[in-house]
Amino acid sequence: MGRNKTVLVLGVGPDKGLGVALCKKFAEEGYDVIGCGRSTQNMEALSKIQVQNGSIKGITGDVTKEEDIKRIFKTFDETESVLESVIYNAGNNNAKPFLEMDLDFFQDLWEICAKGAFLISQEAIPRLLKHGGSLMFTGATASIRSKPPFTAFAAAKSAERSLAQGLAKEFGPQGIHVAHVIIDGIIDGDKVNLRFPEFASSKGEDGKLNIESIAENFLMLHKQQKSTWSFELDLRPWSENW
Repeated sequence: MGRNKTVLVLGVGPDKGLGVALCKKFAEEGYDVIGCGRSTQNMEALSKIQVQNGSIKGITGDVTKEEDIKRIFKTFDETESVLESVIYNAGNNNAKPFLEMDLDFFQDLWEICAKGAFLISQEAIPRLLKHGGSLMFTGATASIRSKPPFTAFAAAKSAERSLAQGLAKEFGPQGIHVAHVIIDGIIDGDKVNLRFPEFASSKGEDGKLNIESIAENFLMLHKQQKSTWSFELDLRPWSENW
């Protein structure tokens, strides 16, 4: 019998969010999925999700803390499974005019986007080198374009993208598919629908990115043949200006 295949998803939040959708999508394909988020309540709910083919397990951790990242990957090592993919989905697109932000505000965004991506990559790559696999990052409009009041967020997301691009060039020839997915628009999930319902409603039919469709694109990237690997994929609603 072959060894089980595991996917790690880091940056998992509430049920109606991209992190959970990614966990479900890969589990439905037969993978054993380990999801990680900062909320114990969310991770307990994640572990209760039942899927027909694979499995989902939620563990609590902070992607900006090195000791938490090491513990998360140790949890994987104890499964004696093959690591197929690591998805870095953590982010925090807080906005503030430049002269109103302080160092803590700027650094918090950098730690979640750039530092966290660095920490998980250092743990993921040595394991992926053993069998190949994918390392994928969730990007944003701000990954390639900066404008106020998202200047700090753009600085952090562009750093994450640059890290991903460098890793793709260094480790692609060694069998690791590194990819960066730009989410250019509003995700149709709890974050916007609960916090800004009128704004969410104003987007109209298919004016927000469908969460399940985003997850399908991540799965597609993971399954791409080596002869046609993509580094970057940009996803946006049909009505989005760009």
